[in-house]
Amino acid sequence: MANNPLPAKRGPLHALGEDMCDGLHEFEVELEIKQTTEAVLRPALTAAINSETAYGECQLLKKAANAVLTAADKAGKTFIVNARKRLSGFFGESYSTEWATAGWPDNSTGLPTTQDDRFALLSSLKAYFTNHAAHASVDLGVTAALADAAHIAISNARATLGLKITECGQAKAARDTADANLRKRMNGLIDELTIVLPPDDPRWHGFGLSRPADEETPEAPTVLIVTPGTPGTLLPDWNDALRADSYRVWLWIVGTDTEFHPVLTVFDSDATLPDLPSGATVKIRITSKNAAGESVPSLTVEAIVP
Repeated sequence: MANNPLPAKRGPLHALGEDMCDGLHEFEVELEIKQTTEAVLRPALTAAINSETAYGECQLLKKAANAVLTAADKAGKTFIVNARKRLSGFFGESYSTEWATAGWPDNSTGLPTTQDDRFALLSSLKAYFTNHAAHASVDLGVTAALADAAHIAISNARATLGLKITECGQAKAARDTADANLRKRMNGLIDELTIVLPPDDPRWHGFGLSRPADEETPEAPTVLIVTPGTPGTLLPDWNDALRADSYRVWLWIVGTDTEFHPVLTVFDSDATLPDLPSGATVKIRITSKNAAGESVPSLTVEAIVP
């Protein structure tokens, strides 16, 4: 018998929520729905949709903030590379006390590998060029002011990104709370309909739901394997699907067809596809069928006809 589990993904969940709200609008008074009315479910649906949108907007703002930080860090790298070129003329290439004084970490004169180290080095280079103005170079773009500007740009970008990460966390929590509330309300309505509607009543469909009396559609076939047979023949094989009474084999000949079309109905979990054009590339997928309907397609497998 069919049941009505809620979709795991939010898009289908919201679509079903809209159908359930429409069903309530049509049948709520007639069925004497008392608990999960349209006035209860529709605000929960709206809140879930709005919170998902808000979370998406936060994600976009976080991505933009991360791009700003990446650009600021890239500019900081350029400054550090130029500063190294300038200072190597005074300090030499090997790490020394002078390099440490300028702020280079980890006993190395190379470009620091972490953003934190580069950020700290820019602060040190500002102080170094302030105290050793003779080692600065306007022509090379290596001055205390430019080190400070690079450091400030990264600092501001890091702060903004940190704020956006926090806001995304808050938006996600709000989305999850709204999602949980919507699911609670939708399950509550299903429970209430189970009391007021007979299992074979067609009004179940008015809520976007299956009738409990209906048979469940079968699972989709899995693990589709296609092996070559004799010339012009392919042999698809797949796992048995739960509740399947039969299977349909769908074919797409690349370069000839524009979409899948059914070519066989079989009752076992394998088939023979004869009379195919040798050398052609084909796509094959399988659906399961029973009295309640047809499953979604299996994963598509591509093969070359022998």
